[in-house]
Parts: sequence; C-alpha cells; structure tokens
Amino acid sequence: MTKLDKLCIKWLNDNFNHMEPFIIKAYPDYIFHMKDGKCILQYNKKNGYVYVSYGEIWKFFESYFSMEYEQIKDITKIWVEEHYKMGVTTTCLNGVLSGTEVEEHYKMGVTPIQEFGWLLQKEVDEQYNIQTNG
Repeated sequence: MTKLDKLCIKWLNDNFNHMEPFIIKAYPDYIFHMKDGKCILQYNKKNGYVYVSYGEIWKFFESYFSMEYEQIKDITKIWVEEHYKMGVTTTCLNGVLSGTEVEEHYKMGVTPIQEFGWLLQKEVDEQYNIQTNG
C-alpha cells in the first residue's frame, strides 16, 4: 500500500468510520450507512456492490488528490473491506443487530465500488431524517 493509499484510508477512517446502518422497507436489498443525516454508503446485499457518496467522498479525492476513477474505486474498496472486517456499527433504528445478523447482512463481501445516484441518496436522507426527527 502506498503512502497516498494510507493517507486516504486514514482520512476515510477519521471522517466516516462511525456510521449508522439504516434500513428502508422500500429497498429491502440495501443497507444505507448514514452520517449526520446523510447517506454515505449504500450496500446492495443482493449483488454485493457498495455505492459511495460522490459529494461526501468521491469528489474529495478527485479535487484534493486529483485521483482518477480507478484510483478512487480501488482505495474505497480497500477501506470498505477493512471496515467490514473490523465490524460495523451494530445499532440501527429498528433495534440492535447481533453479531450474527451483521455477519449475515455482509456475507456476500464487497465488490467494486461505484458512486450512486443523487435521487436515491436524497430519498434515503429524507426518510432517515423523518424517522429520526419525526
């Protein structure tokens, strides 16, 4: 791993290590990871893809480090895989997930990462804010 990779992973850990899993009945195949009322990651349990917020993560690497698409995909994939191996936050709005339930949610592993659409991100953000502030 290069010094740049380590620096990027440190930034991700410092800024996004503690996210709250959020599940919406309308999207049963997804686990959304929220921070400060914003959807940062979407994990699709069906196909194993993790989608990364463009505005919160992807754009930072493009503008601050002048990284290309493949570099960003590779570094975020490493970070997500490390994060899930270390365990994820086990609380959610519907109660507390046990270690077994967390493992079950992430059993497919992580495949290449892509940024996700802003419409779904906006909908998830709104649902989260309704349920937490409602």
